[in-house]
Amino acid sequence: MLAALVAAAAAAAAQAQAHKNWTDAPSGPRVTTPPASIAQLVKQAMPAVVGIVAVAARGESQDPFHDFLERMYGGGDGGEREQPVRGIGTGFFVRSDGLIATNGHVVEGATEITVQIGEDERPVRGTLLGRDDATDLAFIKIDGGPFPILSFGDSDGLEVGEWVTAIGNPFGLSRSVTTGIVSFKGRRDVNPSGRPGYYDFIQTDAAINPGNSGGPLLDARGAVVAINAAVNPAGQGIGFAIPINMLKAIAPQLEKGRVARSWMGMSVQEQMGADLAESFAVPGGKGVVITDVIEGGPAAQAGLRPGDVVVSFEGEPIAESYRLRWLTANAAPGRSVPMGVWRNRTLRTITVPLTEKPGDPSEDQPARPVIARKESEPFGLSVDEQPGVRGLRISAVDPRGSGYRGGLRDGDVVIDVDGRAVGDRASFRRALTESAAVTRLYVRRNGRPLFFALRKDSRAAKVGKR
Repeated sequence: MLAALVAAAAAAAAQAQAHKNWTDAPSGPRVTTPPASIAQLVKQAMPAVVGIVAVAARGESQDPFHDFLERMYGGGDGGEREQPVRGIGTGFFVRSDGLIATNGHVVEGATEITVQIGEDERPVRGTLLGRDDATDLAFIKIDGGPFPILSFGDSDGLEVGEWVTAIGNPFGLSRSVTTGIVSFKGRRDVNPSGRPGYYDFIQTDAAINPGNSGGPLLDARGAVVAINAAVNPAGQGIGFAIPINMLKAIAPQLEKGRVARSWMGMSVQEQMGADLAESFAVPGGKGVVITDVIEGGPAAQAGLRPGDVVVSFEGEPIAESYRLRWLTANAAPGRSVPMGVWRNRTLRTITVPLTEKPGDPSEDQPARPVIARKESEPFGLSVDEQPGVRGLRISAVDPRGSGYRGGLRDGDVVIDVDGRAVGDRASFRRALTESAAVTRLYVRRNGRPLFFALRKDSRAAKVGKR
């Protein structure tokens, strides 16, 4: 009976600590300069950092960065690929009962996980609790404890130029320490794994090498502000780490083995430039443009439609498409969320019931037959009518015209101009003639919807092209 009470008390304490870890950051003012003693900071943090050795099934590699280095620099023959693969990575304790955070790619495909603990690198069998491909994060659990843990910092408050240190096992050289600064925040144009996901890397010049993956990136107080993830092997001083706030957001689900993401069923444009914002008359010029709505999906059921501009999500102002996607994904299926939407020069609140995200639909659509009937139109565009098919296909773009400078290309299909559907050249020309100083075109490119804004004074601004 006593043993049961002790176990229950320990479990309750672990859960309370988990809640504190997922939600809290160290108190007190931020310290952005190097600590008085780097050695002391490392001495305090090192016991909570572990090595991870993962053995993958025959013929599989759990580390895409290892594969990338091999392609870049060579190494090994085909026969090596037939042997079980041993991957080396890093992790750190986030809870004293043996819960360890690391990168998802470190343990991908692993049939056996060994965690190396302490200065003597004592091997302990680890169990994979959960792995999330979309964020490249994972939780491992080992028995025993209590273990020393690292506290979580606040990656949102991190500043460019701030001092950081990385701990890990680069190239199997265990318990290595490097220091540097934050070089950039919000690096979303990097995708080391080549997979779709939520990428918002912190870039640092602290040395991060293969084997560092999954290790902590610490601020001057010794709090984890990011998880080391990847390095650019073609350059020096270019490493990438996953913000710790991403782990905080998914940790309660990840610990249970699976991250269920919510979904609205709509596509949005990556950027909304000044001209496009002017064409929508969006106050402040900030927001995210909806380009497509899936029939029967939550967004369609709520009444959202292409051309709506989302300006807030549950009261938080929205200026970036990435932020809208991330908030939507983590809001939780089954909830209904209010969004501020700008439509027809009016701000309205639309509540969207979220559902669990299904498999991503392909954006590729089969090519449609086109009957060529070319004639030069305004903005240096030539369009073709498509009998029985919605929209006009752009068959030629004069590189000297504002259409080309605005980002339009051969093969784009113009669906409407300033919200007016165009099905033939006459309606297209009439819509352009009657448009304002900035003309907004709703276009499909290889099945993907986009908005473009063109100025009649021949000064064009491309919006939304990736």
